[in-house]
Amino acid sequence: MLSSFYLFRYISGFLQNKMKNDWKKQVLYFYAKTTGWIVIPAVLALILNKYTLNGKQLFIILGLSFIITIFGIWLEIKKYKKDLEKDGK
Repeated sequence: MLSSFYLFRYISGFLQNKMKNDWKKQVLYFYAKTTGWIVIPAVLALILNKYTLNGKQLFIILGLSFIITIFGIWLEIKKYKKDLEKDGK
């Protein structure tokens, strides 16, 4: 699991260096990152649900993944807005 995180960080750094000038690729990259913030916590919540004993814990885990998703998307929007302002000036 940890190695896939480092692989994602390497690929994202590589792609960011390649996509400095093409705005369509930058938008698609932003879309992929925000979609990842939606999918990954939900999948992890469902995997963690296998190890819980009752259904009440599922809602707690899904609630935590929802909070993580909102925070992650907020961070990505903040970074993207900063990049747009930097490129616009």
